[in-house]
Amino acid sequence: MSRTTNAWVVFAGCFLVSIGANAFMIAPSSIAPLFVAEFAIEKAAVGDIVSAAIVGSIVTQIPGGYLMDRYDNRWLMAPGVALFVLVIVATLAVGSFLPFLALRALGGIVGGFVFTAGANVVGEVFVGERQSFATGLFMTSPPVAFVLAHTTSPLVGTAVGPLRVFLLHAGLVVAGLALFWVGAGSPIRSAGTPTTAEFTRALGNPRVLLLSVSTFCAYALYLFLNSWVPTYGTDVLSLSLSAAGTVTALVPLVGIVARTSGGWLSARIGNRRRPVLAGGLLTGLVLLVAVPFAGGFWPFVVLLGAGAFAIQLGTGVYYVLIRELAAPGTEGTSLTVMTTIGFTGSFVAPIAGGWLIESYSWVVAFGTFGAIGLLGAVVLVPLSEGDAAAPAVDSAPDTDS
Repeated sequence: MSRTTNAWVVFAGCFLVSIGANAFMIAPSSIAPLFVAEFAIEKAAVGDIVSAAIVGSIVTQIPGGYLMDRYDNRWLMAPGVALFVLVIVATLAVGSFLPFLALRALGGIVGGFVFTAGANVVGEVFVGERQSFATGLFMTSPPVAFVLAHTTSPLVGTAVGPLRVFLLHAGLVVAGLALFWVGAGSPIRSAGTPTTAEFTRALGNPRVLLLSVSTFCAYALYLFLNSWVPTYGTDVLSLSLSAAGTVTALVPLVGIVARTSGGWLSARIGNRRRPVLAGGLLTGLVLLVAVPFAGGFWPFVVLLGAGAFAIQLGTGVYYVLIRELAAPGTEGTSLTVMTTIGFTGSFVAPIAGGWLIESYSWVVAFGTFGAIGLLGAVVLVPLSEGDAAAPAVDSAPDTDS
């Protein structure tokens, strides 16, 4: 006889898994000089280290969505976490850059899968207005992970070497999986199983694709900041590596408040999503374009913090709206369409940012990403609020709070 699922214990487990997976993705950006010394590479190649994991996470998204809509998500999370830990253990024995890069990509495949599976699980075990709140709260896990990575990686990496930094992330996902299994007493899966034709149609849903383009832009802005602000701090502001990492931690730190606030704000304005998404992007791009002209440390910190808050205001809202736009039974697939395109923005940002900085200037780099933010707001215009399905009724007989 199945136990009743405890939604908040499941949430806590997914939250910890997400922290471990996302910290693994971004950690190298905070200790770029250590990886330069470890593998005798150029500084710009550190962007490749971050992007290798992100491109791995892109590869796994749509196949993962196919599985999430068909099988009990409990039996998907466990092997994903096990493979993630094995990749990290293998990374400790790597001796050269290319094998390390390959392992980063493999870690991204399984790390990206368990993160999205966690987002899908949270969307399944919470319904109605609780779903909006819980999803927004879950989406604070990546910024929590980035704060953790930016603040601990310089300390751990300097003390025991950059590769051992990833052991902390392995420990977090194992702890998260244990909590997840304690809470997940009954099957967790979509209400229906889409046919092959319905799965194919879900991949081309124009409303989902429009929202996904906006997600691409938001993720690109966010990863540009997380990838290159540490270098901006050391090269332009002459900060130490540790101080630059601490300043960069402001970007995800304000996101913890912003991502929860976005869901709350959306609920306060009649469950409308577009104003939160577009308003955040437009405000954020204005502030970020002004960053290179700050003229000093504290103006830089204020602009960076305010801009990072604005661009993350809608992050959780994207994950709620995508479920409202999806055809019944294809929520997992539609979610992974959005994350595939969104994560592509994360992949492009570190590489494009590095190229713009090296080839042109910091001003050009910040200006270009401001234009990307504008595109993210503009593509929301054809997507009317009426396109979304009515919110689900807040009832879940197999789930407690």
